[in-house]
Amino acid sequence: MKFLRNIPLALKLWLVFFVVIAIGMGISYLLAERATTQQFIVLSGRRNLEQAQLLAPLLAEYYAQHGSWEGVQSILERERPGRGKGPPWGDPWQRFALLDSGGRVVIGQAPAEISREALDSVGVPIVVNGVHVAWLVPTTGMEHLSRGEQEFLRSTRGAILLAGVIAAGAALVLGGLFLRNILAPLRQLENASQRLAQGDLSQRVPVTGRDEIGHLAESFNRMVERLERSEKLRRQMIADIAHELRTPLTVIQGNLQAILDGVYEPTPNVIASIHEESLLLARLVGDLRDLSLAEAGELRLEKQLTDIRDVIRQTITVIEPRLASKRIVLTVTLPDEPVLVEIDPQRIQQVLLNILSNAERYTPEDGQITLSAVNFNTEVHISVTDSGPGIAPEDLPYVFERFWRGDRSRSRATGGTGLGLAIAKQFVEAHGGRIWAESTLGKGSTFAFSLPICYAG
Repeated sequence: MKFLRNIPLALKLWLVFFVVIAIGMGISYLLAERATTQQFIVLSGRRNLEQAQLLAPLLAEYYAQHGSWEGVQSILERERPGRGKGPPWGDPWQRFALLDSGGRVVIGQAPAEISREALDSVGVPIVVNGVHVAWLVPTTGMEHLSRGEQEFLRSTRGAILLAGVIAAGAALVLGGLFLRNILAPLRQLENASQRLAQGDLSQRVPVTGRDEIGHLAESFNRMVERLERSEKLRRQMIADIAHELRTPLTVIQGNLQAILDGVYEPTPNVIASIHEESLLLARLVGDLRDLSLAEAGELRLEKQLTDIRDVIRQTITVIEPRLASKRIVLTVTLPDEPVLVEIDPQRIQQVLLNILSNAERYTPEDGQITLSAVNFNTEVHISVTDSGPGIAPEDLPYVFERFWRGDRSRSRATGGTGLGLAIAKQFVEAHGGRIWAESTLGKGSTFAFSLPICYAG
């Protein structure tokens, strides 16, 4: 069947459809023709039996008068039982066989050997003065049908064949319309996919139904939308990475050039400024490395059984001085009993620190941040809620994207690098958890993540 691989799909479907119709028509014709023939033979046999029952008294009378069967052939040429004078049914002895008392054939054709029990079941007995002198046996089978019956049977077969041809033609027409409805959207998908392969991400195909092809078209459109969005994100990411790397590099290069030109003295303050920019650069490169490893599934985790409350308390000690400088009130709610999770404490602490830093960045002075951990049987949910301006609904799906900022006008100093939440998402998912965000404009935002519980004491 390898030759079929190079045949167009439309031709394959047409061939399959044609073969199925031909096979179906052939089987239907054979079954209908066989059933019709069998029923016709059965009806002919019943009619012959009825006629044999009418003929039996005449034959008995003939035998009583002549004492033998000599010349009995002429009896049917003089009269038809129940129908008056005249020649009956063509040659009547093609329909009957007359057997004497010993089971020998007198006139007609009968099986070579037939038992007395069979004669009693299939033959009509001819009785003369209370003695069985013969049996009149109706014959059955195609070879015993009259010419008129055979002509009628042939015309019936022709009608069955004509009906099959008409049905096959109608099926081909309807099948052609059906195949056209299938192949048209598939050709659209083929053309769109070819243009997509050439880099045209604007391709979309119309969704013409709710069947499998319609679902395929919807999936294709969603795929192209994601590819288009991924391509935009990729380009934006490259531009953002270039921007984020260029800023500290420019500062370092400018300060060093100023020192070389004698504009700046290599004082501790100048060197500290250069060192701070180099640390920022190193942190940005490290974040990018961690993010790429996490997305590739190659992030190394040093997991151990840990009470999540300890990780939260350690993170609070790091963030509290920054919150205090902005007079932000931090409210913490933790379970009374230990909640044990199998995690890499440093990675989860980084997740918490990134979320809290994001909350601190967007919470105004004298604002409030709430941190809580809630035990939900098999999971622990850690959430951070701020009293900031909130996130627009159209921006909410993108908060975990790399280099995303709610306000593009913010600088790195106030808006961060845009990697913190993306890293948090990858770290949480690497631990088998999930992360999400909820927000209402003007009322603040909530960032939460879940971790599987190993044991809750």
